[in-house]
Amino acid sequence: MLAFVRHFSLNYSLEYILPMAAIILVALFYLLGRTIFQRAFERRTILIARGFLMAPLLAVAILSVENYRATDYYRFDSYLNAYEFYHYYIGTKYAREVGYTNMYAATLVADYDTDMKWAHDSGTIRNLATGRRENHKQFLADADKYRNLFSPERWEEFKKDIEYFKDNLVQGRWNGVIRDKGYNGTPVWSMLVGGLLSNRISTDSPRGMMFLALLDPLLILLAFGVVMWAFGPRTALLMLILLGTHYMMKWWHMKGAYLRTDWAMCLVMAVCMIRKKHFATAGALTGYAMLSRIFPAVLLFGVGAKFFWALIDVGWVYARDYYNRLELHKRPANARFLIRATLVVFVITFLWGSYGFTNGVIVQWMGGEERTVGAFFSLATTSTDGHSAWMHMFTLIAWAAFGGALAYVALRGLYERKLDTRYIRFFVAFALTVGSFTAVSLVYWRGTDNYMPTANAQEEESGLVAALPGYWQEYVRKIGQHSQDISTWRVGYKYIFMADFGDNFSYLETPINEWSPRVRSALYNERRVDWWHTQIWILVLATFAAFRMKDYRAYILGFVPLFFLVSPTYYYYIMLLVPLLFFAPRIEHGRYALGLCMMYIAGMSGFVFYDMWRQEYSTYYWLSVQLMVMVLYMLALGYTESIHFALNRLAAARNTPGE
Repeated sequence: MLAFVRHFSLNYSLEYILPMAAIILVALFYLLGRTIFQRAFERRTILIARGFLMAPLLAVAILSVENYRATDYYRFDSYLNAYEFYHYYIGTKYAREVGYTNMYAATLVADYDTDMKWAHDSGTIRNLATGRRENHKQFLADADKYRNLFSPERWEEFKKDIEYFKDNLVQGRWNGVIRDKGYNGTPVWSMLVGGLLSNRISTDSPRGMMFLALLDPLLILLAFGVVMWAFGPRTALLMLILLGTHYMMKWWHMKGAYLRTDWAMCLVMAVCMIRKKHFATAGALTGYAMLSRIFPAVLLFGVGAKFFWALIDVGWVYARDYYNRLELHKRPANARFLIRATLVVFVITFLWGSYGFTNGVIVQWMGGEERTVGAFFSLATTSTDGHSAWMHMFTLIAWAAFGGALAYVALRGLYERKLDTRYIRFFVAFALTVGSFTAVSLVYWRGTDNYMPTANAQEEESGLVAALPGYWQEYVRKIGQHSQDISTWRVGYKYIFMADFGDNFSYLETPINEWSPRVRSALYNERRVDWWHTQIWILVLATFAAFRMKDYRAYILGFVPLFFLVSPTYYYYIMLLVPLLFFAPRIEHGRYALGLCMMYIAGMSGFVFYDMWRQEYSTYYWLSVQLMVMVLYMLALGYTESIHFALNRLAAARNTPGE
């Protein structure tokens, strides 16, 4: 059986065949749910037909697993991805000694001390403190500085580990490994992984290193099982097909590596836990994902939006009760009219003021050069966009009052048990996970002050950053530097926003293989106000879309602002397994079957783009465009779900006796 699967994977273009087969199966599942089939066949016959379709779906999923394993997993005739492993093993094991900025320099010195293998033609390695590539001789001239970061025993162990990776990397990869961008795991992740695994499992143990390399497949298997438990086998198999065939999940960066997928699998399992009403567990899993990679924190948005609407519901009940207690409905008609007219005028003024405050203050502040409290209030007290300073202050006070009212509703609702605590459990578990691990890490990294300051460290060492342990300070600087870098391998709205096709480009006259923009970061700097306009509109639209969505679907809807706000490197889009759970469970409905097919088509198109442009910006620009279409489609479906729920609720209220 395995021999047949391997033969099939080696001799056929599975990256196209398998997604197409999945699309056909999705279409068949959809057709079986149509009224014409429901009327033509008995329900038992339809169920049997669906059962028969599970057999080819299982076969496609098995081939997808083999495709995932066979494609780019054994790039250098080894399951263990030594290039990725080096960064995450060395980065966590020797975090106290090398931090975030000295790993490459110390590696070069250890290489020099153990029969030097590194020999890049340029003679440069990356200085992780500045981000620039600099002559390797200057680091060797300061060799004692880097040796002295270690105790004698730890230096010997470090050299032994470096020899291990030298032996497992071909010359070209070893030349390039210390020219990359370093290790970027959070201090919390370094503490957990370094303390529990890296410092306990030695490179002397082949079994131990293989165990570390198998952690990611085991986590994927665990997530598959949890999806099967929460959504059923069909959805779980559709997830495996996407994982095994999508272009952005093909490459070796996440394969044979060291816990590169833990955060993504936690997000998948968080969706499942919300589906099964285990909100505290979902909050803890989301907290761990954030502590691992930071940007998953955006997925708090969906649950936050649902909590907001829950507060509005309870607040409306309290407002109605207060209205009845005041017996305003018994007042004379002219008094009732005056009260209602006053409320209407206030609401219109508030909405108009909010629009002006958003455009004239918030967007200008976010897109400006100075983001201080003083700059914010300076804008708030200035007339802008046809809105007076008085209108801005009215709006700000009204927002503050509204926030206070929501806080009152939350406290009273919890006290009187009128507010469902599921969202509270989610956020409490999230806060406890993030807060407790972060607090422990602040203590754990005390004394780690052997770091190489960056060029602007003096400015950054004021305030909160200066109070952090040295290892945390390095992380804050490195992530700040990393987020400002422009990488043509990143995917997200930002890299659509910065695309420049040139003045003379025409889609009609230019051949498709020349639809190749260039990334121009100046566009982002010149149009930051437009950028923040878009972000705020997306947040507002997504908040309203979540109004009556199911909880787990609202959580997934957080992927919409995530796509617009952050732009991680393409291989981090293994997190597409999260929005897959938005579409896959509902493929009997055409609109969701279409969304799932869009995901498979995007996966296939990546290979087409790669054939045309390789690892150039054009490949990831067009993948970003496809994902933007998908997330906007998700947003539209969110509105249909909320409207459908509201109409059903209204119909039920009309049909209820006594209503």
